[in-house]
Amino acid sequence: MEEIENKKQLGDSLKLMAALFYEPDITLLEEEKVFQNLSKLFENINPEACTLVDDMHRALQSSSQRELQIAHAELFIGPYELKASPYGSTYLEKRRRVMGDSTMDVLAFYGKAGLEVDVKQPPDHIAIELEFLSYLCGLEVKALQDGDLQKGAELQAEREFFLGNFVLPWMDGFVANIRSGTDDKFYLCFADCFEKFLQQLTVPTESS
Repeated sequence: MEEIENKKQLGDSLKLMAALFYEPDITLLEEEKVFQNLSKLFENINPEACTLVDDMHRALQSSSQRELQIAHAELFIGPYELKASPYGSTYLEKRRRVMGDSTMDVLAFYGKAGLEVDVKQPPDHIAIELEFLSYLCGLEVKALQDGDLQKGAELQAEREFFLGNFVLPWMDGFVANIRSGTDDKFYLCFADCFEKFLQQLTVPTESS
């Protein structure tokens, strides 16, 4: 039961972290108690990150909606320069372009898992990749609840492969770009929290 609960908490954490990469809406984040829920989840799976979540929340409360939107756009949207490109292919490929071969590999992996990605963003956007990992965690939980240990193990292997091949390899550069690309307190706190969260996700080399 503890394993199932841990996987459920990890999946929920992935989903909430993904949400923080979309355009910020202070009212919605507060109404949904995103930071309180994230801190509660981290108490078990990543207790060192709890303080960093609180730092994020305080930074959010001292920011205006416009300030956050501008900082978010400068980092992740442009229009002229992506200071912290949220797309895996811009880190994983020599030509540093959006919608490269690695993007197609990610899309194929989604398809193998039975998903169709119908969004405006390229499928290797960090938020979409985190949501996919959350989805796989949910499938693992369901398999374990049904007593299908083999299916649960297969899903865990798929999650770790995706994480080790398509997400973790570009995270150091991505987090560094967030830090160098902004002086906004919220996103600097977010970079610290996300980095600590990624340490929890690190998988053994042989799984990649």
